Amino acid sequence: MNIIQFTLSNQQQKLTLNFDDNSQLSYHFEYLRVFSPGEVKPKNGSSTPQVFHKKEVRLKSIEPLGKYGHRLIFNDQHSAIFSDNDFQMLYKNYDNNWQQYCESLTKIQSREASINFTEIK
Repeated sequence: MNIIQFTLSNQQQKLTLNFDDNSQLSYHFEYLRVFSPGEVKPKNGSSTPQVFHKKEVRLKSIEPLGKYGHRLIFNDQHSAIFSDNDFQMLYKNYDNNWQQYCESLTKIQSREASINFTEIK
């Protein structure tokens, strides 16, 4: 199964991967950002990353890295390399990952932006 196309939808905040076997996998930007490979996990043994305030994060670009995978670059200046296996495991474990993440949230460590910005016209 090889990735043949990426489709970014900023309106839906989703990345869709199309594979050569005609299958598709879709991910919300927030989920990819929170569960980026290499994100620091807490020392209490939990597998849930300690990444918060990413509900409005956007995926800016994708860079191919040959056999290593693809570098996803987010608008919060974070970037991470995702292998094809990373994408498949994130999709397979979505329900469990997301449930554990949501249960780890608090009033201070939430999904919402930590600072609200207002555009002045």
